[in-house]
Amino acid sequence: MRSGLRAGKVVSFDAANGLGLIAPYGGDEHIPFHAQAIRFVDRVTEGQPVIYATEGAVAAVRAVEVRPA
Repeated sequence: MRSGLRAGKVVSFDAANGLGLIAPYGGDEHIPFHAQAIRFVDRVTEGQPVIYATEGAVAAVRAVEVRPA
């Protein structure tokens, strides 16, 4: 099930393998995402504020839509 949109910032993003982490505002767990989830821009950078939606995966939650804030 997909969550509503939340806000946070990109903690890390490795363009070579397409994987990154988001630190939610007001939260302590980092949320993983894949480059395929990025919307409206070609890439994101470390420290960039983003809005994202999450979805439950087999082992954990992951971001399924990431866009600039």
